[in-house]
Amino acid sequence: MRRRRIPVSERRDALERARADLADIAPAAALERADAVLERIDARSALSAEHVVVGFFGATGSGKSSLVNALVGQEISPAAVRRPTTSTPHAAVVGGMGADALLDWLEVPDRHELTGGPLVAAGTGRRGQSPPGLVLLDLPDLDSVQGDHRAVAERMTGMVDVLVWVTDPQKYADRVLHRDFVEPFAGHDAVTLVLLNQIDTVREDERGALRASLTDLMRRDGLEAAPVLTVSAESGEGLDELRTRLVDLARAQEAVAERQRADLTGAADALRDSADPGGLPERVDAASEKQLCTALEGAARVEPVVQAVGRAYRHRADARSGWPVVRWIRRVRPDPLGRLHLGGSGPAGRRGEREDGAAASARSSLPAPDAASAARASEGMRAFADTLSHRGSDPWRADLRRAARAREDELPDALDQAVVGADLSRRTRGWWWPVLDVLQWLALAAWVVGLGWLALNAVLGFFQIPAPPMPMIRELWVPIPLPTALVAVGIGAGILLALLGGAVAALVSRLHAARARRLLRGRVRDVARDLVIAPVDARLEAAQRSATDLAAAGGDATSRRV
Repeated sequence: MRRRRIPVSERRDALERARADLADIAPAAALERADAVLERIDARSALSAEHVVVGFFGATGSGKSSLVNALVGQEISPAAVRRPTTSTPHAAVVGGMGADALLDWLEVPDRHELTGGPLVAAGTGRRGQSPPGLVLLDLPDLDSVQGDHRAVAERMTGMVDVLVWVTDPQKYADRVLHRDFVEPFAGHDAVTLVLLNQIDTVREDERGALRASLTDLMRRDGLEAAPVLTVSAESGEGLDELRTRLVDLARAQEAVAERQRADLTGAADALRDSADPGGLPERVDAASEKQLCTALEGAARVEPVVQAVGRAYRHRADARSGWPVVRWIRRVRPDPLGRLHLGGSGPAGRRGEREDGAAASARSSLPAPDAASAARASEGMRAFADTLSHRGSDPWRADLRRAARAREDELPDALDQAVVGADLSRRTRGWWWPVLDVLQWLALAAWVVGLGWLALNAVLGFFQIPAPPMPMIRELWVPIPLPTALVAVGIGAGILLALLGGAVAALVSRLHAARARRLLRGRVRDVARDLVIAPVDARLEAAQRSATDLAAAGGDATSRRV
């Protein structure tokens, strides 16, 4: 494996994608920083790439103006005892061709094109080559009491290509300078120079310790490799080295890209620190889906419907194959499913057919979920999101909760329609019903015939009319009249057939209830996937994308060596 250096354009696009995915998650400060970086890169890329813009930043009295004047060998910026002196940016331009548009973008009207002097000489070198394009900006004080002066300096920190922090032996540890200005540019080492100016005012035996102290402060600010130079505008100490470094930066033509890389890394880190997408799964797993569906099944009242399916089967079986004498009682009682408008006594219920339009517009008569059921469903969605995001950052935990509950208002109707649209009456007509029905009617016929026969004999005896001989069944241990046997057989067979039918109906009803449970769970799962899981999956995909894009925007990519 080898690390591949990602082009700035690819990193810029990756940051833009990550910013879009994190728009509703990351805090405003991180999003604004990303927007500013994207805007600066787009604007700077359209301007001169031949010029490197170097901004000199420092507190009041650090000697920025005197230092810039000494660097270029002429006074381009006023320097005086009165503070603050610099109220607007002053530009010293080496190689002025093509710099006007760049300076217009920087909003620097005070421009000085250099045609000679020590800086131009340093750029020309001994070989007499053309000096590289270089723009030095002397900027207002960072700690100026004039608000507009400080605003200009703050704006320029985000626009220049190279940052030069100028301080002095008295203010080099100033907390405002480090906290408000240097620290936000941690990681910009490649485009940062630190100048300890007025070094001529420090005894030589103290200079090393002073420089080491400033270096340590800069390392704490996140500038691990930024050079720390000691210079003096008064004595000229260190200015040749500074000119050489500036010319080298300009000639390498990497400063613009390095600044953009550092800005991209900083913006990506800010987004990651505030809304880290790490620790989240790629998709909703089966266990989390089951956890959610269990909660929604309670809200959909799946179990009461399943029980109604079982009762409805027993009700219909008894109405078709029960003892005919009491069968009418079943017929006048409402069908358990019909009472819920779920494929009960209507034709669709008997045939197991439901029209799509009716199913879509119908509503069940299930009791509305009580507060406890609704709370359990809401808690189930929250627990579902929390289970998925328990290793994620707080912003993503909150985002997944919002995604899980984004369509919560649609759930009651969707769950009700899932139950209404289920074909709960399919194959509820048992093949054994007609068989028992015929046997029950035969048993009833035997009972009626036997009872009528006995009644006829009783009437004939009452009127002393001779009755025909009574047939007897003599094969038993006691001879029994045939009519009596018919009555006994009819009653006994009816009772036995009713018991048998009830037992079979109870067994088959459990099978139908189990089928209904599977069907309803599947339909509830479809609702869960549509209204809850799909939005959460979309956010998890966004998290994966943003993690990949933030890594790319920060320059983290590897490629296999071919």
